[in-house]
Amino acid sequence: MTTSICGNKKQIKFLAEEKMAKESFFSPVILFIFLSLAGIGAFVFVYSKDVEKQTAAALAEITSPVLQPVFKPASLDWEQVLSPIPWEERDSHAIIIFRDKMWLMGGLDANGLVAKPGLIEYEKAQHFSDVWSSQDGQNWQIVAKESPWQNRRSIQVVEFKGKMWLMGGWGPEVGCRNDIWSSEDGIRWTKEIENAAWPAREGHQLAVFQDRIWLMGGVRYDKHQLFNDVWYSDDGINWQEAVASAGFSPRWDHAVAVFENKLWLTGGMQFGEKILNDVWYSENGKDWILATDSAPWSARQGHGLVSFKDKLWVISRLDAPAVGGKNDVWYSENGTSWQKTDNDPIWTGREDVAVIVFKDKIWVLGGMDKNWQWKNDIWYSTF
Repeated sequence: MTTSICGNKKQIKFLAEEKMAKESFFSPVILFIFLSLAGIGAFVFVYSKDVEKQTAAALAEITSPVLQPVFKPASLDWEQVLSPIPWEERDSHAIIIFRDKMWLMGGLDANGLVAKPGLIEYEKAQHFSDVWSSQDGQNWQIVAKESPWQNRRSIQVVEFKGKMWLMGGWGPEVGCRNDIWSSEDGIRWTKEIENAAWPAREGHQLAVFQDRIWLMGGVRYDKHQLFNDVWYSDDGINWQEAVASAGFSPRWDHAVAVFENKLWLTGGMQFGEKILNDVWYSENGKDWILATDSAPWSARQGHGLVSFKDKLWVISRLDAPAVGGKNDVWYSENGTSWQKTDNDPIWTGREDVAVIVFKDKIWVLGGMDKNWQWKNDIWYSTF
């Protein structure tokens, strides 16, 4: 009995020691696992907090409004390109945007040929058929010194279906023209047609509107012809007359722009040195509606008309005693009501100037200024 009791005690003691040994073995393991999990939890907690902060910062950056300069049209100002301009002084030149570059070509320079203000020996003036391009409006590269369409002024050029299209104008060698040329690179030009359906002219305007090229107005001095016809083409070669005599009176050196899904026409000149300041628009190119017969800006010809920042802009006129008026810039939201910018441009008033919108700026290039001097300066808008 005693032996049995002692045996049982030993067995109980052995079992107790075995249990303690197991517990002593598992306790560090459990503790290690617990601490490890706690560490992971802490890491996850810290990491999640960091991610949360980074996410919040990123969201704040995305959702926070970015402060941009507010465009105030009345505050439009101008800066001059200071780098040397390699092309000669000129007016009546063409300017277009093609393949994300600015392209300038043609025109004339009559410096030294002004007998007196308003009396110019144009037949002796230097005419151009050169082509220049620029990616930024400041640095210019010569593309072609001479082109097969020969030296001429008052040409019109537009970009249409992947090509540059050049039409009309006058040159000392070629006279008054109604030929049509196209080019994909400004170097190689193809004469698409020798005599278009519309009569030869200069001082006309071209615009691309509703996937067509439109031609409006112009003059032929040698035949004393003045036009107010409107023509259109779906391919640049075949032309249809939209209207033989549009609502606006015959004129040349007017300006045309596309704005608010309409064609707009402003100003221009008629025989007898009558200069205009009326504004017309059309939704189809055929029917023309008078927006105002006398805009608040003074009568002008050879000026610029562009669509910029949801407004229509009239830019430049000749500021000379023989013509009168002053150089100024006007803008409108509807073509009827016009406002003048607070400050007149720094650049001198001029006519037959090239004006275009490029890289979110208005650019003004060359022209003949109030001192009867042909220029090659370049200015761009700021605000």
